[in-house]
Amino acid sequence: MPPTAPPAADPAAGTRQRDREATSARILDAARELFTRHGYQPVSCRAIAAEAGVSVALINRYFGSKRGLLMEVIALEAPLPRVLDAEPEELPRRLAEYLVDRDAGGPSSPLLRALDRSADDPDLKSIWVERLNSVIIDPLAERLGGGDPRLRASLTVAVVIGLGTLRRLDVGESLAVAADRTAVVDRLTRVLETCLAETPPPPD
Repeated sequence: MPPTAPPAADPAAGTRQRDREATSARILDAARELFTRHGYQPVSCRAIAAEAGVSVALINRYFGSKRGLLMEVIALEAPLPRVLDAEPEELPRRLAEYLVDRDAGGPSSPLLRALDRSADDPDLKSIWVERLNSVIIDPLAERLGGGDPRLRASLTVAVVIGLGTLRRLDVGESLAVAADRTAVVDRLTRVLETCLAETPPPPD
């Protein structure tokens, strides 16, 4: 019996996929622009749809809600650095170098600064909590293992968030203008080593 020929590719399917990706990107761009200009709370799905030239129903079909859309925008704006994949013994210094060098680029993005204006919004708060737990704290805790891994991961993230907040607010001198980058990295490495280390057992 001769082998069955594979079904012919459907050219229309590829076109539909490209159209969907282009429309999704247009919606994300519109949302990012409006969230940056106005913050999160004042922006409606209707306004995003008008900016993107699509219907509100299409936004709901692709992203489920304004909250789902914001989750995608934040994921694109603030991706998880690959530095967290470092070996545990290398992680404190790798993370310190990342934080210092990130600050050298100046204040954080206009979008993240704009979202600070909506910090009390329940949607925004729940998205940040979900992202911190699922994307950073839980994976880091699993990687650390040992005693109190979630506490150690949470303390590390607290340092990262604190530096990020100062950077967004542009408070005082940034790390970028420090006279000695190596000295700053060394100090921050020691802080992160303390956060990530297992608590030694109490003396007998």
